[in-house]
Amino acid sequence: MSTLPNRLTLEDIDRADPFLGALLSCLASLGLGEIYLVGGYLRDYFLGEVPEDIDFITSADPEAVAVEVAVRWKGKEFCLHEEERTFRVVIDKGERRRTLDLSPIKGMSVEEDLSYRDFTINAMAVEVDRLAQEELRLPRDLIDKHYGWRDLSRGILRECSNESFLLDPVRLVRAMRFRHMLGLEYEERTLNHMKKYASLITKVPGERITVELMETLLSPHTSRIFAELESTGLLQYVFPDLTDTVGLEQNAYHHLDVWSHTLLTLEELDRLLADAGDAFPLYAGRIAEWMCRTLQDLQPRSSFLRLAALYHDVGKASTVTRDASGRIHFYSHQKHSQDAVQALAERLRLSRRASDYLFNTVGKHMDIGLADSQRISDRQLRKIVSRLGDELVDVVLLSTADRFATRGPLSTSEELEDYVAVCNRLLEAYWREMDVPPLIGGRDLLEELGLPEGPAVGEILKEVRVAQLEGALKNREDALRFAEDIIRFGD
Repeated sequence: MSTLPNRLTLEDIDRADPFLGALLSCLASLGLGEIYLVGGYLRDYFLGEVPEDIDFITSADPEAVAVEVAVRWKGKEFCLHEEERTFRVVIDKGERRRTLDLSPIKGMSVEEDLSYRDFTINAMAVEVDRLAQEELRLPRDLIDKHYGWRDLSRGILRECSNESFLLDPVRLVRAMRFRHMLGLEYEERTLNHMKKYASLITKVPGERITVELMETLLSPHTSRIFAELESTGLLQYVFPDLTDTVGLEQNAYHHLDVWSHTLLTLEELDRLLADAGDAFPLYAGRIAEWMCRTLQDLQPRSSFLRLAALYHDVGKASTVTRDASGRIHFYSHQKHSQDAVQALAERLRLSRRASDYLFNTVGKHMDIGLADSQRISDRQLRKIVSRLGDELVDVVLLSTADRFATRGPLSTSEELEDYVAVCNRLLEAYWREMDVPPLIGGRDLLEELGLPEGPAVGEILKEVRVAQLEGALKNREDALRFAEDIIRFGD
């Protein structure tokens, strides 16, 4: 149970969030109509957090309010949903971006509007004018007909009505995110309805599922959330490719079935993403910075890497075989996993960049492991670095988490230590190369040597890069001559 504040004043908000304090004073002075602070901001504020996003509902024209706010804070306003008349204002405050959404009140009253919301903890509101003038006693002075304050204080996630999931099935995925993000327990009826209506998630457009999924993938406890996908019945509808991995037996290198191994891989990956220092002490800072870089819609690489981990072994279900001795094999499972994650990216309408990232990371997740079966020379190491390319750091983290989650009787601690040592060498070589600019690029091959566009350009550049890093090429002219020899005589 959480101890929530028993009062709310404008001064309290201003101390915790000066931007919102000033904004509420401004809104109260506009005189355009009733304006209410609603939803997630109140929820998080009561829990001691200051979220970036702020939601309001109003009896006024939301566009007029949005324009006033945008002008005063030098922000940008635009229509978010034309049919619903919802407007968004984006304001950059130094390094922090604040987002305000303004919507008209749905129905005949604020209370009716709140009834259409997903969960009781998101269905609280306060009137801005009243908050600007007096101290509010909590929960007495909240607009809270669904008892969200009480549920939040007791750590309960409860739907606002029996029709909550019917009104918007994407709330099925959102429920799991809120439960784990806030450490809540499902109210029994809510959990039963999630199981009952799980199939409705198939009616939700891929883009909306992606929004919820990417928010979920920001969680540091992804494995727990995805484990719940199975128990609620959502797994077969959100990630149907994964259902056949549940209970699928593996060989003696593993101690878990494929699905349980996948969840443990996610758990190990979450641990590495939180702090890679134990495995890669020299590169933990650079890894953390790298994984914060965005791939799509301000979403970090770490989120997409978690999605890659979820799908890294999905191909085992379609490639499982047994030899004459009864030993289990999954030949070329990474290729089948690669195809499955590409289909997932299409279904979720991910960007080309994010789709290529998933395709490459999943498809390459065995490359280091296969190379580890022999003693790797410096030249072989450089070739692996070249082959893994921009996904090297990501593949290192995924494959290391995969190894940490592989604890069968045939696995040994010595093999794991050797593997981590190879990964450290790869990281060292990768970042050393990052600090050395290439001698030539693709345009040089096209313009100087007349090479036509196509896959050969990339392959030749890889060979030139390896030769440069070995010290065989000193300048641009050397690199062009080397590339010309490759074109003329072959590798």
